[in-house]
Parts: sequence; C-alpha cells; structure tokens
Amino acid sequence: MAPKHAFITGETKLAGVIGWPITHTLSPVMQNIAFMYYNLAVTYVPLGVPPQGLKMLLMSLQQLGAVGVNVTIPYKEKVMSFLDQLAPSAKAIQAVNTIVFQSGKMVGHNTDGFGFLASLKGVQTLHQKQAVLLGGGGAGRAVAISLAQANVRKITIVDIDEKRLRKLVREVKALGCSHVAGMRPGTEALKQCLQQTDLLVNATPLGLKAGDPLPIPQDWMPKRKCVMDLVYGRRPTSFFTGAARKQNRVVPGWKMLLLQGAESFRLWTGKKPPVAKMEAALLLAAGIKK
Repeated sequence: MAPKHAFITGETKLAGVIGWPITHTLSPVMQNIAFMYYNLAVTYVPLGVPPQGLKMLLMSLQQLGAVGVNVTIPYKEKVMSFLDQLAPSAKAIQAVNTIVFQSGKMVGHNTDGFGFLASLKGVQTLHQKQAVLLGGGGAGRAVAISLAQANVRKITIVDIDEKRLRKLVREVKALGCSHVAGMRPGTEALKQCLQQTDLLVNATPLGLKAGDPLPIPQDWMPKRKCVMDLVYGRRPTSFFTGAARKQNRVVPGWKMLLLQGAESFRLWTGKKPPVAKMEAALLLAAGIKK
C-alpha cells in the first residue's frame, strides 16, 4: 500500500503558511518531509493572500478542516484579531506565527521564541548573562521577550525606530527584566556594550541583499563570545563571517527557522518532529552547506 502522503486523495488534509508575498518560503519543504515521515495524509502549501483576503482565508481554512498554518510577514500581528484564542506564547510576544485549528476554534501560538532559545542550547547559556539585540522588529521582538523570560541579567536593544524601541523596552521591563536599555546604532555606548556582552543577535534585515552594510562596524564585533545572525541564505552573510573571524561561537539563522517550524509541527500533530530529516530537506532546498 502506498503511503498516505504519496498522493493527494479524498482523505488529504491541508496545512500551509500564510503571507504576502510568499514565494520565498522554505517551510513547505521541511514540513512536508515531517508529514511524510509519519505517513500522515496532510499536504503543506504556500498560501499567499493580499491583506483584504486574510480574514476570509482563515474562515475558509477552518471550514475546510485544515490542520493548521504558519503565519509570516506581514500578518503576525494582524491575524490576532481574527482568532478565537491566544496561547500564552502569543500573548507574551503579541504576535502569532502558528495557528492550530481545533474543536471548531482557531488558536494562535508563537513558536519563534522557542526556535530562538532552542537554537542556543548547547552553545550559550542565558541565565544572568548580557545580551545585545540588533533590531526590534518582528523577529527581534520575539528574541527580546524570550531573553527576558530566560532571565538574562542585561539586555541592550538597538533600533533606528525610536518609537518602536521605547515600546519594546517598556514591555521587556514589564516582564521583570529591570536592566534593559534602548540604544541608537553607531553610538559610543553601544561600542562599549558590545565588548562586554555574552551574546550578540542580529535581528535586522541587513545581509539579505548583496551590498547591504554591516549592522555594526566590523571592529566593534565582540571576540570569543556567542553571535547569532537571523539572516541566512546560500552563502553566509558578511556579519556571520566577520563574527567567525573573531573566534565567536556562531549560530546561523536557519536554525531558528527549522526549530520554530518543528515546534509548529508538534502543536499540529502532537508528534515528536523529525528534526534531522527536516533539517536535511531545508538545507538542500536552500542550497546551504552546514
């Protein structure tokens, strides 16, 4: 008998990722491998939808009996108003990247924080450490909240958007992390913080395009610490290679993508995600050499 996932049949259920645009997504590659591993009759597809169609798409997915979906840019915050319930992870980060359809309800979760923390396991401890976060946007927000929940001693958040920066600093302080500061890029104070930090995370989009400037000057890069770059591609970014040259322990951004996706799979199915197989599929599709 052929595996359930080998063909689309009358039993096949739907899963996918919602965004706009969505053609760049690598999630279908690794999620379909996971569904195939367990011989589940589920197919995961890209679901590109313009803003005016978001609510209708969610209602349609619910009526179709979809298993669940991921949510990516630009809908992680907007989607919240259409859901029936928010899990604690989504409430804390105030963004949703995973929706589970269960018992007639749409429940929003956020696995970005989980993916970030899981990426650092065995590489860098966080309790009572110092961290510098470059970028307080979507991914940066999840990182900042997760760092606070992991009881780091001090967080320095760097962003060019002062309004967004002040808001995020207030929210992190509200979680009990009293030693949190917001800084503008390029300041002498930031230069000093970078030399003292235990962990540096790049959550800016700098590095996505060839010719992008570095988020910090190369000679400000810490040495023999832990550096994570959330930007990834076929080739390591200049930020990533610069961090490696300074003998830092470097963590590539694709690890967070992989592990947040694995946690989404667990939420949808209740099964242990086949992380090694998902990783192999992701790296092959992205053309990344480990």
